[in-house]
Amino acid sequence: MAGSNTVSNMMFSSFQFGVGERIGVDPTWVVALQAVGGAAGNMICVHNVVAASAVVGLLGREGLVIRQTFLPFVYYAGITGAIGCWILWSGWTGFINLGSIIAATVFAIASISIYKVNRRPEINGLER
Repeated sequence: MAGSNTVSNMMFSSFQFGVGERIGVDPTWVVALQAVGGAAGNMICVHNVVAASAVVGLLGREGLVIRQTFLPFVYYAGITGAIGCWILWSGWTGFINLGSIIAATVFAIASISIYKVNRRPEINGLER
């Protein structure tokens, strides 16, 4: 939305800090999560994808690039969001809370997916 992570941080940091204060959590963590979210958004930001596609000669294939980076974006944003939720609410709800459960689930799914992909010879170029 902002065009860059720097501009996003400048636009939203004070708002996020205030939200953190109002909901009763450490506002510096909320601002840090804002920065992580801005960085995650850059992965699928249209103008960044267009610029990168132009540099590497993929003009006209921006949609494909965004589709291919969407899953890593979801993983990156989801896992950092879950860890952030765990950190923010662990003082109130303890070590086991929604954030830790989501993070553990995402880690397990990612680990199983990576294991299955690495066992498929047609994907990694190995023959059995």
